Amino acid sequence: MKEESIVDKLLKDLQKEKIEKDYSILRLKFNPFPFAGLPRFILPPLDPEILRKIGHFISSTWKKEEYSGLTIVGDYGMGKTHLMKYIQAIINELTLKAREHKIDFSAVTCFIDRPENTPQRVIHKIIEDIELDNIRKYIWKIVIDNIMAKKDRFHDQYKSKQSLLLQPKEKWGELFEEPIKSNYLEFLERFRKKGGDIKKLQEDVRNIIKKEIVSDSALADRYLNLILFTEEKEADISWDILAGYVTKRDVQNKEIIFLNSIVKILRSVGFKHLYVFVDEFEDIGKLSAAKKTNYLLTLTTLINREARWSVVISLPRSVLEEEIKKEPPLYDRLTSTKISLRPLDEKKGKELLIKYLNLAREKENESVNPFAEDCIKEMIKTSEGNYRSFLLLAYNSIEVAFEEHKSKIDTEIIEKARELRGI
Repeated sequence: MKEESIVDKLLKDLQKEKIEKDYSILRLKFNPFPFAGLPRFILPPLDPEILRKIGHFISSTWKKEEYSGLTIVGDYGMGKTHLMKYIQAIINELTLKAREHKIDFSAVTCFIDRPENTPQRVIHKIIEDIELDNIRKYIWKIVIDNIMAKKDRFHDQYKSKQSLLLQPKEKWGELFEEPIKSNYLEFLERFRKKGGDIKKLQEDVRNIIKKEIVSDSALADRYLNLILFTEEKEADISWDILAGYVTKRDVQNKEIIFLNSIVKILRSVGFKHLYVFVDEFEDIGKLSAAKKTNYLLTLTTLINREARWSVVISLPRSVLEEEIKKEPPLYDRLTSTKISLRPLDEKKGKELLIKYLNLAREKENESVNPFAEDCIKEMIKTSEGNYRSFLLLAYNSIEVAFEEHKSKIDTEIIEKARELRGI
C-alpha cells in the first residue's frame, strides 16, 4: 500500500480547516489566543499605572496643544507594538466619540513600522498613512473655502477671453453646489467646460497655498500640482512630487518646512494634533555613525521647531540607554513620559489568560478554565514572563487539548504545547 505523502496529509488538514472548529469541549467559541503570539485583539494593559500614564500623555498634549514624547521600553516580545496600537486606538476612538459630546478633540494618528534610514522616510510614512488622496482633499478644502469667500466675483474674475465654450454667468453658480465644490476633480472638469481661465485659477490657488499653508515657493508649487493639473492623466501624481522637495541640500530646513506644512494642513481642516507612532525605533542603532548622528539631530530639530505634534516610540532599554541617551536634548524630548514593560508574573499571567478567554466565552467570568490553576506557574516559567511566548504557549495548549478531545488543560498538555515550539 502506497504511503500517504506529507502533501496529502496537509491537504486533508486544510480541508478540515474549512469546517469551523468546535471548541465547545473547552467551553470556548474559538481559540482566542494569537497564533505566533501576535495579538489579533487590541486589549488594554494589565498595569493601572500604565493606563494612568497613557491618559496623562493624551490629555496633556491635547489641552496644552504642544509637543510631548512617549517612550515604551521593553525587550522583544514584551508587547510594545501591542501597547502602541492600543494607544492609537484610544486616540482614534476619542476623536470619534468627542463629536457626540461636543468636545473639541480631533486628532490624526500615523503608525510607522520602523524608522528606516532617514528622517525623510518618517515624513514619507506620515504622508503615506494619512494617504495622499486625503492630503489632496484637505488642500482643496482650504482652497475652496477661500474661493467661496469671493464667489460673487468668480465669473468675472475667471472667465476666459479667448474661449468659445464660455457659458452664461448664471451657469457658473453650480460650481459652488454640492457635491461639485467638495470634489476638486469634478470642480476642475466643470470649470474647464464653462470656459474658465485655468492659468488664472492656478495662479490664485498658488497664492492661497502660499498664504494659508506654506510660504516656501518650491513646496507651494508641489502642493499646487497635486490638485491642479493640465491633463487628466496627471491626476495620478504620486508621492514623488512631494518627496523630490526634500533633497540633500538644506535637508533639515526642508524637512522642518515640510512637516510644519502637513501640520498646518491638518489643523486648517479641523484636526488639532498629530500623533506619530514609530515602532522598532532600535533600528537606528544599525545605522552608520554619520547617518545616525544626522538622523537624531534632524529629529531633535523637527521636535524643537514644530510643537503641534507628538511622537510615541518603542525600543529596548539597552538602545535607549546606549544610543538615545548620548543625545540629551532628544532623550529628554522622547521620554517626556516613559513606560517600562516588565515580564509577566503569576498574577499578571492569570489576568492575561482571563482577558483572552473571556473573548471566546458565552459569558465573561474570572476563571482560568479550561486551564488548571497549577498550569500558570509552569507557563510563566516556560515563557520566562515574555508576553509573546506566554500567549503562543496558551494558543498551542488550546490546540493540543482540542486535538486530544480534552476538556481540561493540565501540565502534561502544557508540556506538549512547549514541545510544539521546541522550547
